[in-house]
Amino acid sequence: MTNRLKNQTLLVATAIIAAMLAFGACRKSSEEIAAIISDSEAAEMVENNVSERTAGITTPTVDMAQIIGAYLDNCGVPGDTTIQKSNSNGQLSYACTYGLDWLINCNNLGVPQSAQVGVTGNGSFSTAHWEGQDQTSGSLTFAGLNPQASAYMVEGTYTLQGDVTGDLRRIDPTVNCTTTITLTGLGISKSDYSITGGNGTVQVVATNGMGNTRTLDGTIVFNGDGTATVVINGHSHTFPIQ
Repeated sequence: MTNRLKNQTLLVATAIIAAMLAFGACRKSSEEIAAIISDSEAAEMVENNVSERTAGITTPTVDMAQIIGAYLDNCGVPGDTTIQKSNSNGQLSYACTYGLDWLINCNNLGVPQSAQVGVTGNGSFSTAHWEGQDQTSGSLTFAGLNPQASAYMVEGTYTLQGDVTGDLRRIDPTVNCTTTITLTGLGISKSDYSITGGNGTVQVVATNGMGNTRTLDGTIVFNGDGTATVVINGHSHTFPIQ
């Protein structure tokens, strides 16, 4: 083989190897992004963390509304309780424990005005696509305690953190997720404790087994018909909350 031909062969081989390395790098980057979490998966995470069907944040929030209604005469007296819940219904199941504490604030005439509420919790859940364990902490303010108001109005923040596994994920099926949900004007009817409306913001921070992290921000609207709609990066997902 002539030197010229050898040089041409070497150049071609080098180009092929470079192309393969570049393709491999791009492919790895794509897989890493897919392995963390997608917009639609993040929306499903929010559903899991909100819906009563998976003991999401609406569960302790509605429970607290009922407790406050029973303790309106205890102005300025701290209260606390522990609630255990479990359920299994087809592909949906959960088991959790919540610690709830509260303090009802009244005006000078002894009329309840608001309540400060703390929530801690831990548990597990399983759905058709996901299963996981999480720990919950929340700090809420309940307004509308006066007798003239027909609904409690809730504002505050919940943080839920834990490992979740998706049975449809082919790459790195388990991710660690921290979901932060900030509520604004969440209405809870005093007559039947249904959620009448409200909105808020959501943030999902997911970390895969390689330590890569993706952060997604979105909004949530409680529609007043037993559903909520979460929007993340333009992906809209509506789900039942009770």
